[in-house]
Amino acid sequence: MDVNPFESVIVSEPRRIETPVAGLNEAPLEILAGQLAKLEAGDLPRAVKLSGAQFVQSPAPGYGKSHLIGRLFKRLRGRATLIYLRPYTNAAACWKSILLKSVQELEFPESAEAEFCGEQEANQLEALVHGILVNVALNGIAAGAIKVRDRKQEAALGFFRKVSLRELRANRHWVGWVFEKKVRLAELMERQLKQRGVFLNASPLAWLSVLVHYAYRPTDYELRQACLDWLRGGSVDDAEAGRIGIPPADRPGHDLAMDPLNAAAKDRIVDFCGLAGFFRPFVFCFDQTENYGSDPGLAKSLGVVIQGLVDDCPNHMTVVTANQDPWHKVVQRCWEEAHKDRLARPALELKGLNRAQAEELVRIRVKGWPTLSGGAAPTFTTDWLGEIFGKAKEVGVRHFLIECGERWRTPPATPGRRAASRVKTPAVEELYRACLNKIKSQPKRLLFDPDALFWLVQEVGCRPGVATHKFKSLKGYLAARWEIDGRKIYFGFEPGHHYKRWEAIQKEAERYHAGDPAGKTVFFRTPELQPIPGVGWKIAPAIAAAKARYLHLVLLGREEMAELYAAFDLYMGAVEGDVPVAAEAVIGFVRERLAPFWGRLLEPKPEKWGGGGGGRPAQPPPGGAPDTGLVGKIRQIVKREKFMSVTDLLAQISPAVSEEDLHRARACIPEIQVYAGPTMTVLQWRAGK
Repeated sequence: MDVNPFESVIVSEPRRIETPVAGLNEAPLEILAGQLAKLEAGDLPRAVKLSGAQFVQSPAPGYGKSHLIGRLFKRLRGRATLIYLRPYTNAAACWKSILLKSVQELEFPESAEAEFCGEQEANQLEALVHGILVNVALNGIAAGAIKVRDRKQEAALGFFRKVSLRELRANRHWVGWVFEKKVRLAELMERQLKQRGVFLNASPLAWLSVLVHYAYRPTDYELRQACLDWLRGGSVDDAEAGRIGIPPADRPGHDLAMDPLNAAAKDRIVDFCGLAGFFRPFVFCFDQTENYGSDPGLAKSLGVVIQGLVDDCPNHMTVVTANQDPWHKVVQRCWEEAHKDRLARPALELKGLNRAQAEELVRIRVKGWPTLSGGAAPTFTTDWLGEIFGKAKEVGVRHFLIECGERWRTPPATPGRRAASRVKTPAVEELYRACLNKIKSQPKRLLFDPDALFWLVQEVGCRPGVATHKFKSLKGYLAARWEIDGRKIYFGFEPGHHYKRWEAIQKEAERYHAGDPAGKTVFFRTPELQPIPGVGWKIAPAIAAAKARYLHLVLLGREEMAELYAAFDLYMGAVEGDVPVAAEAVIGFVRERLAPFWGRLLEPKPEKWGGGGGGRPAQPPPGGAPDTGLVGKIRQIVKREKFMSVTDLLAQISPAVSEEDLHRARACIPEIQVYAGPTMTVLQWRAGK
């Protein structure tokens, strides 16, 4: 198997980084950890604000911005709720996008290394609920607001300080008490927050009702999804809201236009941070920020977002990473002075590898790795390293890994002899396949992503000049439009499933269709989203009639989602300078590569659109717990073999499983390192992780 330990040069999932090189960029890591320590000071609930967002600056691409975030996540495991934010693409929906991605991140594990929760393991949202409830109870008991017998007060306090979520959820008496005393607990929570000057946008009763239903009744899948809809700022069916206990005043309007919907999403984020004062702070990490420079309005919106987080959200740390030149020359030029002032000074500067660190990085990468199939072992000699570091004391990590990769592929006949001219620029197709394999190895990415879909529709389009930019319908349900061959095709990006909202969407689509009978409206649905129309909807006949004429609901399978999201990742890498290809070349490639996808969107005949997911049950999201038996099999096989391809591993699993199920189970095993290349994905057992 001719594979390369230096193939992976880009971090796309910070929770699964490799062993760090000692001393490399320790200074900014220590500063970030020190800033978080400020948020941990004082009694609960806290209401601490940092003076600004932490700005991490890289002199050039490839100095380890995403890797630093991964190290920070490991460092802060158990101390912070960690949210990794790839770029949003629609300025009008910036807060909505951040909230959606935050809630998606909250459904993944507490562990900074695992991507999926194991059996009985809490996710970040469940841990947050547990922390809030326990500390509200502790404060209430200590203040005498929650009555216990005097001689049992210390025992009760000791119990709540030590008890786990799993123990409480299994305790029927406790769960019953929480639901019985929910109103009283909400009053206590509100009082404790007000003492710190924190006022929630939604009522404490609404928040507590949603959180306890989510955490303490996990087997009620539909109600749990309704809780997530509310947390994402979406509409909730009145019957479900009543069962959960959400007061009418706290139920978002089903027909909110984009601007108030975006504002409501910000309010949810502010509330999340306020509630974090009962437990532990949030950390929001904005990565790949060069992509905001593609449009002045998008770049300015990022400044507005950073200002909003710094000014309005307690109990959180915002981290922004950027490459120096594009940030200052493109992105920040669109910011107002007030936005710039929200970045803490001085900026945290990333450094490159020195020679000793380069040698350690080589040892880390080749440890346990088999040699080339011909038996030759590449040599990383003193003379070779001398040439690398002959003109500079430091080099970028990615540049060094690329040099090592070429050395591994074509070791010189004469030790110490290096031919830099052999380093070739990979083709766009090869880069795309590598992105595709990486996405497939990260099934947590295969969720509804409006930003990737918006980029595909509005910035790429099926041919040059098709997408109409900055389109927004009257209500904002439709966010992009194509004008092609005398037709207008409108696009919307709605993850919710409230019947009244879809009734409003259908009516707006109908109005546009009346003005252009040859056109249609397209919405995307992914497997974890609820079907449209839902079971028992009174408006189901109207939705069915619309789907037969002008409402095209495109159900994306996870294989197709991987292809689409890989295109988006490749483009972001090109803009950031992570891959050696121009962004324009990526767009040209994507237009050709995704021809079947464009064909689906352009299809004029409703009878060929398919059902769009209507009537099907929503598939459990990929964040659900994988099969424990499969996890055990994978652990046993990879630990024994030490090193193998995904193809070989699939061949050894009986009964047979899909590649997606294999990766979902594999993602529970921190000891397995994944290397995704253009031709194969390789797994390595690294017991020292």
